[in-house]
Amino acid sequence: MAQTSSSSVYDFSTGDLPENDRLRFWVKDNHCDCRVWNPELVSFDVEAIGAELGPLILSGREWPGGVQAPGCEAPTTNRHIRADSHDFFRFTLVLDGRYLFRSTEPVSVKSAGDLFLLDGAQVNDCIVEGNNVISLAVPRDLLPSQTALLHGHTLTAGVAGLLTDHLISLFRNLPMLKEQEIPYVVQSTLQLLTAVVSSASDAMQETAGPMRELLLGRVLRYLDTHLLEADLTPDRICRDVGVSRAKLYQLFEGNGGVMRQIQRKRLHRAYQLLADPKRPRPHIAELAWRHGFSNEKYFYRLFKTEFGHTPGETLKNMLQPPSGVTPAFAQLREDGIDRRSG
Repeated sequence: MAQTSSSSVYDFSTGDLPENDRLRFWVKDNHCDCRVWNPELVSFDVEAIGAELGPLILSGREWPGGVQAPGCEAPTTNRHIRADSHDFFRFTLVLDGRYLFRSTEPVSVKSAGDLFLLDGAQVNDCIVEGNNVISLAVPRDLLPSQTALLHGHTLTAGVAGLLTDHLISLFRNLPMLKEQEIPYVVQSTLQLLTAVVSSASDAMQETAGPMRELLLGRVLRYLDTHLLEADLTPDRICRDVGVSRAKLYQLFEGNGGVMRQIQRKRLHRAYQLLADPKRPRPHIAELAWRHGFSNEKYFYRLFKTEFGHTPGETLKNMLQPPSGVTPAFAQLREDGIDRRSG
């Protein structure tokens, strides 16, 4: 640890530890389940530098000597959140390597030059293939409440570029900061952070509607394509469309849920078959089974609730022409020919 006139700058390297102890020592205080891929094939050696700047914690990590960092999974679960109670936001600037953030739809890739935000109170599922990063941890109560909406998002607004430059400069100048300068550094940093998250959250809210409609349209097209398949479940939809269960449920929360949407679509498709006079008269029990209803009575009840009449009444109405219309005229009208035009 190197002492400066402003604060304690922590300079730590696993290179000072026995090789067999490096990984265990590095991950023991992490607020996640860090699982390194093939640790026996990669020499684990990392350097970390950081300092407390008033309420802020600025830190950086690098793999010395140009060595490629081993990939790892670093999920933060609800269990970690309950146990740790870390009420902060973390801004991370990727200097090289990449992060795969799997808690958004679609999976978000953070590459060199990207600045992204994580909320310590939300679930985070990451695959880390990054070498060098700079991170800034900020207590929650120092930033606007809408900051939580940006969990996992890459900050791309124009002012985000200023924050990127600020973090790089601040990290490089840590050892030179004097104690009396810290309050001014903290104040200017918080002002810049507030500008970034306010701009980003405003932009996200403007695009939230169109983005939701695009995603909803994608899910609905998938349902139409696979509607009569027996294994059409929320898990399959999430996997094939690339959406989380939480997001899927949000899309249909105003319509009774995704399974209710599937049920209604199946009912409407069954109705179309029953109401088409050009098709052979179907057996209702078989029709119900083919549309995912193994219980015929249940199918009848749902059908009547949806359309106001039973499947049998639907067939009867289609086979009988309206009052005052002769069968011959009904057939002509069905063929698109109106006798009155002749």
